[in-house]
Amino acid sequence: MQFFITSNESSVREIASIVVATGCTYQVNDPVEPQETADDFAVNALRKSRAYARQAGGITISEHSGLIIPALGGLPGPWSARFSDCTIDWAADRVNVRAASNTPREQMDRLNNQRVLEMLKGVSQPLRAASFMFVVCVATPQGEILFKRVGESRGYVASDCRGSNGCGYDAIFIGNDSDDQTYAELDATRRLVCSHRQDVLDRLQAWLGQYVTQNAGQMGR
Repeated sequence: MQFFITSNESSVREIASIVVATGCTYQVNDPVEPQETADDFAVNALRKSRAYARQAGGITISEHSGLIIPALGGLPGPWSARFSDCTIDWAADRVNVRAASNTPREQMDRLNNQRVLEMLKGVSQPLRAASFMFVVCVATPQGEILFKRVGESRGYVASDCRGSNGCGYDAIFIGNDSDDQTYAELDATRRLVCSHRQDVLDRLQAWLGQYVTQNAGQMGR
């Protein structure tokens, strides 16, 4: 049995197919928020992975994705999933996360995108530069990180929402290799070619297959 923790339904489908292909079973758990959130995206991903694994009590696969905009001090960054639920104390250089609003995922995505666009209103290139980050970690309840891979796509934030494909910040992110189209305007095949996610998922699949083979006698399947 492996545990998989994310609030992203697309990621559940992607990673679940990888897990099932190895012959393992899995259980999807709700995310938990550590008391403190690091400003660094990768550090935050590791911290959350360990917290998730401790709570689940088993080997846990977790994914963390977000949009980083240098002109906004790295925001929304680690707070990408619930950015519209956050309050920002610029004087103290601190982000505070309000209690979960239970806003449906699609509506939350729209609110997050609107907030980013409002914060960048009147800002022109090159200050609209941004990068998409995607991190997958596999952790044990003891805090050991068995696997970690980071993917990144670079580009910039569009002036408005465009397209109906994808999810999250796809409607406002234009990749350096997406021909002035947002990721939400690309068809599934083209988005896969441009995406920062596929290499990470390919590496996870290769690692997981090898791990299962080496530890078949010790893992509950």
